[in-house]
Amino acid sequence: MIKNPFNEWTQIYKIFEILSDLEWHCSEHELPWSQPAKALQMIRQAWYKMEKVGANYEKRMFCEVCQRKTPFRKLISLEKEEESIERTKTLNPKLKERIIKLFWNKDAFLDYEPTWRKIEVDHRIPQVRWLEKEEDYINMTDEQLLDKFMLLVREHNLLKSRNCERCERTWKRQSFFGIDFFYEWDENYNEKLWCKWCGWYNPEKWREKLNKKITWK
Repeated sequence: MIKNPFNEWTQIYKIFEILSDLEWHCSEHELPWSQPAKALQMIRQAWYKMEKVGANYEKRMFCEVCQRKTPFRKLISLEKEEESIERTKTLNPKLKERIIKLFWNKDAFLDYEPTWRKIEVDHRIPQVRWLEKEEDYINMTDEQLLDKFMLLVREHNLLKSRNCERCERTWKRQSFFGIDFFYEWDENYNEKLWCKWCGWYNPEKWREKLNKKITWK
């Protein structure tokens, strides 16, 4: 039996112990505490593979204890797939140039080209939320690159990182520059929605949706 890699007495340790028999378990009455989603994500980020049904890491089945259909979770193996999720240190220079041109050199927060700082290419989905290694971006279409990246000056890049890290720790999506507006769902991080529909993920779409809600007099 492989030793539980997580700290004893923590939620994630208890969940890993339960799932270590590699069987399906009801999330609502078998897994400790009422919201196991964060701990389950941390298990996947540690490269322990869980059963995936469609786009979700769960299977809805009838639970004899709960007497209704509930989400079940299952660990596939006690062996890690990888030791860590690595990030490519630098983008291919030609790819970087292509991405900058696609965004017209505009900072996503400012919505215009900055003249006071050098622009940087950043991932929309922060590394703390990655569940797999980076893809081969070279062969992506323009639409795919627009969906995957954004441009930010250094200060804004760091600001985004801090808010995404706080979201990952608290399981609460962070307000965008103090404005508590999310164009889909609410402040609670939803594992199925992932980072989408948050201002830090897509400032362009966030502005568009907010402007549609504003009634000018």
